[in-house]
Amino acid sequence: MSDNRKNQQRILEKLGIEKLNSMQEETHKAIQSSSEVVLLSPTGTGKTLAFLLPIIEMLNAENPEVQVLILAPSRELAMQIEQVAREMGSGFKTNAVYGGRPFNQDKIDLKHRPAILVGTPGRIADHLRRGTFSTKSIKTLVLDEFDKSLEIGFEEEMSEITWALEAVEK
Repeated sequence: MSDNRKNQQRILEKLGIEKLNSMQEETHKAIQSSSEVVLLSPTGTGKTLAFLLPIIEMLNAENPEVQVLILAPSRELAMQIEQVAREMGSGFKTNAVYGGRPFNQDKIDLKHRPAILVGTPGRIADHLRRGTFSTKSIKTLVLDEFDKSLEIGFEEEMSEITWALEAVEK
């Protein structure tokens, strides 16, 4: 059994899950083989675990910077994603930033960079404008509930974030 498979099995055991469902298995394969994946699945089917498992496998433990950026339309979803990532016990630090929480608390949390940063588009865009964290090591962007983010009115912030990430690639 490969190290990734063993680590995945350890995470599933920690979460009390016997095996991945078919959507999670297909997502895992898709993320490993493609740079752009769209996942459509009803609420409660395990999408968060489906995208976090393969993403965690791609993280570099030697890199002290933010490597994954996950955008969520609400603080509740951002906190939920952060909780799932922490419950997985991967050893990679995860933080969530969102409106309604003191910005200074974000700065304290981000002083020791998380490998995975989850946040609402407005708060992430604000951090990017202020240069709170570097985008140089971000290789993965997840737009969770992208449609809801657009409905809420985060189109400008999401564009700003994707442009900032694209500018780093060039």
